[in-house]
Amino acid sequence: MPGLRIKDALPELFQRAYPALDPKMEMLSALSLLQFHGIDALPLSFDSDRKNRAVTGFSSLARVMRLDRKGLPTFLRQPCEEASEPLSTVGAERSVSVLLDKFLRTRFGFARVEEKKNVGALVSLWDLLGLYQTRVFNTDLTVEDVGSSIFSMPPRTTAREALRAMFRRGVRRVFVDSPTKFVWDRGMIERLFSPSVLASAAENPSGDLLEITLSELEPVAAGQVKPGTKLREAARMLRQERRHCLVFDRRVVTPWDVVMKPWKAKALKIG
Repeated sequence: MPGLRIKDALPELFQRAYPALDPKMEMLSALSLLQFHGIDALPLSFDSDRKNRAVTGFSSLARVMRLDRKGLPTFLRQPCEEASEPLSTVGAERSVSVLLDKFLRTRFGFARVEEKKNVGALVSLWDLLGLYQTRVFNTDLTVEDVGSSIFSMPPRTTAREALRAMFRRGVRRVFVDSPTKFVWDRGMIERLFSPSVLASAAENPSGDLLEITLSELEPVAAGQVKPGTKLREAARMLRQERRHCLVFDRRVVTPWDVVMKPWKAKALKIG
């Protein structure tokens, strides 16, 4: 099969332990686990009939957005398999380019990698950022070639209003009162899906989880980078410094920008 294989490019994938959800687990517990592990998705258990599905944070936020106050307790009690989403799956023997194409088609930088019938691993954009440091990825592009204008909203904006705008624009973060500090979907998941908040919502359905304002959420500081910085250095900063995005001249660069935009533009070399 042509191209560098996923298992050769990312040998550490199958050396990590991966959490998985019992399909019958209530969403209340599943969302608490998602928040605890701090990742974009948790797959349903690999030996279940729903092994190619996952509970994802962004989709769960979208579901909560569509609920009225009376519907939230019912949602939290339903089996997580009923609120799961398809999870892209690719064989470990396939090439890295196949994985990148899957990410591009689904617009979701997370997938399951299968090595054997009952052996699975999870791969994300964070893993792929490391391929710049191992020289698997190469490109001449800079942050100026892939960055986009920052999206900002006032601190008094509610989480519901912010999420509505984020879904419409297809962005995961909104800058608040500063060109270097932002609130993002992961932060909202950590706050809204924390065990204490979820338990309170289940007991008191008259409340609205999404009425908190952006000023009540803890902002995250973006990394700062100079215009003209090569994407290899941007990838290093994002991954090694655990930055969620980088900013320069009121523009922002994300892991998706660093990996997927060069791939889409056919400017990313593999190998």
